Amino acid sequence: MKDGPSRQVARRIATECLAVRVRRLGRVVTRIYDAALAPYGVTIAQLNLLAAIGAFEGQSRVRLGRILDVEKSTLSRDLKRMEQLGWIRSGPSDVGRGRSISVTAAGSRLLTEARPAWEKAQRAAQSRLGQGAFAQLRQVLRPPGA
Repeated sequence: MKDGPSRQVARRIATECLAVRVRRLGRVVTRIYDAALAPYGVTIAQLNLLAAIGAFEGQSRVRLGRILDVEKSTLSRDLKRMEQLGWIRSGPSDVGRGRSISVTAAGSRLLTEARPAWEKAQRAAQSRLGQGAFAQLRQVLRPPGA
């Protein structure tokens, strides 16, 4: 690419794009949590999904996808893996068609046992971001289902 308007646009996007920075931040924070949770054989994506299933017990896949703002294919893949690991189960829905998802005893144990590691990662991420940025993120990004 020659110097000129397109080079200037490329440099501006590469250095100022908020989306790029937020995606990078997501990867940095994910690595913090995944490292802390590794001894439990769970990733932060799986733990967050397990927590959402526990918090919103009996929801359908579609409803969980909406609550978590997760793509259908990603959610299906993650739920399948978590069911294979014995952390969740699906059964007939009490309301309407589809299947409801719930946490198994093994999933409940995992949530409880992994809590100290999650709390450690939470403190590490908060430290890395700084108290102000952490508080601002919590204010801007509502919790799932809120």
